[in-house]
Amino acid sequence: MKRKKGFLKESDFEIDLTPAINIALILVLIFITGAVTIFQTWLTVSSPKVRKAPNVQEQTMAEFKVNIHLSADGNILLNEEPVSFNKLDSLLPYLLIRSATGLVLVSADSQVEHGKVVEIIDLAKQKGAREVALLKRVR
Repeated sequence: MKRKKGFLKESDFEIDLTPAINIALILVLIFITGAVTIFQTWLTVSSPKVRKAPNVQEQTMAEFKVNIHLSADGNILLNEEPVSFNKLDSLLPYLLIRSATGLVLVSADSQVEHGKVVEIIDLAKQKGAREVALLKRVR
């Protein structure tokens, strides 16, 4: 039986899909391994931090506040108690020694001159305040 040149039957054509499947599987493996590293960099996990339990003695020392308020009528309130400037000068060192943070909170009415506020801040710093914070009171 002689076969004619140039004519092939349909059964002679077979597409070999094995290399294409191999490449597809290799790409899937690359994406799976690469996805692990990509998602690890995108996800942030915040773990809880371990803190030292506060000492009971520190808690009692932290409760002492030094809160100074200057009112518009010229009164000075030290921890909500009216005091004179001279008495504030003598009380501040004792209060700051008892305060664990050494923080002095200063607030004033809006009508108080800035110079008086600066004078109180200077006094607090001279008496040993480690930090001075200015507060705005809302009525």
